[in-house]
Amino acid sequence: MTTQVEGLGDKSERLCASQTRQGRILRRFPALGLLLSGLLTLCGAVHILGTNNHGASLTLIAVAIVLGIAAMKVARSESIFERGASRGLWHHWVILGLLLMLHGFLAHRMISTVPVKIDCYTIHQDAAASLLQGRDPYGTTHANIYNETETRLFFGPGMVVNGRVQVGFPYPPVTFLSALPGYLLGDVRYGYVAAILLSAIFVFALMPNARGLSLAAFILLSPVTYFVEHQCWTEALVWALLCATLYTAVKHPRWLPLALGLFLASKQYNFLALPFLGYLLQPFTRKAYWKLFGASLAVAMATVLPFAIWNFHALWHDLVLFHLAQPVRQDALSFAIPFPLFMKLGPLLLLAFIVWGARRGSLQPAIFAVAYGMALLLFFSTSKQAFLNYYFLIAQAFLLAATALWPARHAHALLSGSENTESRLQSEHANST
Repeated sequence: MTTQVEGLGDKSERLCASQTRQGRILRRFPALGLLLSGLLTLCGAVHILGTNNHGASLTLIAVAIVLGIAAMKVARSESIFERGASRGLWHHWVILGLLLMLHGFLAHRMISTVPVKIDCYTIHQDAAASLLQGRDPYGTTHANIYNETETRLFFGPGMVVNGRVQVGFPYPPVTFLSALPGYLLGDVRYGYVAAILLSAIFVFALMPNARGLSLAAFILLSPVTYFVEHQCWTEALVWALLCATLYTAVKHPRWLPLALGLFLASKQYNFLALPFLGYLLQPFTRKAYWKLFGASLAVAMATVLPFAIWNFHALWHDLVLFHLAQPVRQDALSFAIPFPLFMKLGPLLLLAFIVWGARRGSLQPAIFAVAYGMALLLFFSTSKQAFLNYYFLIAQAFLLAATALWPARHAHALLSGSENTESRLQSEHANST
């Protein structure tokens, strides 16, 4: 009888240990899946730069899509972020401060010493100068800095006339928040460096622990981040405003409409975030959703209205018509390059995800970042233009969600649950004997 009881006890211990391991894996899968999705997205975008190998890079993107959707599906509904003020350990803030200074110094050295040849930079410089001189930056033209071969690759027919590109400023007015201060400091890119610094602060303030510090360090030390700043890509600002949106949603909900409105107005493709606004509300109610929807759109429209009144036709041309006229880029990291059918399948896949994503997943701000990033990933990976700046933003959104979803706080609960299960099984076995 004693041997039988001991055998049952050993069996129950193995069962409990197996259940504990399975529980830990299940709880960690969303974070691990999103971590891999973010890293694979970055690797795919960087890999094609040096090799122009669409096959390998698109394979990484495809795996990232599958992992990201699977992670979103199984993510639990527990609150991940801690509401209210949370300062974190003082030495974490010291480390963050040192990282911020290091990044600022290295970014300054890069901007002041490494030459740049990209129209994003000249467009920003010209637009900032025009606005400060009282001229509408939209509806103007700027000098074409590319040779004949590059011009045929980058621009469609009729977009370059007499050496001038027929567009003024193809970005929303919110980007002036970064461009103008940087221009006054001597280079518009300093504004985007400031945006990256702010994003790291928001990330750590949102998660004032070792995980938040690790993500902030990755942002500040990643070579891709420096490349995004050097190329004057506006995704640095979009990323900072995404971090600000999540921070206000968790820590200061009264400021959420302002942060969200600025985020929505920071780039044309951010309309893809609209179906997922409910994830930012805790608790979710239809009344709160429509209130947030209306208030944030009002803020977004307020940033555009002055320029629309100034010259609506010019604004519409630069923000919409110019982008619609852009040619298919053979150097884009898109499934539509080797498989043109994806130009038609892409919108259907995106729509299917939006319908599914707006109704599935746990209601928490971290999943907003996942849904937004996945919508962008499906949108750009099947479109005519898709480059590192877009994939940088997508990867950062995935990594932010992965950091938030890592179940460090649940470890004790899992152990306690396994101990209770083990005690219950042993008691049942003892009673049966």
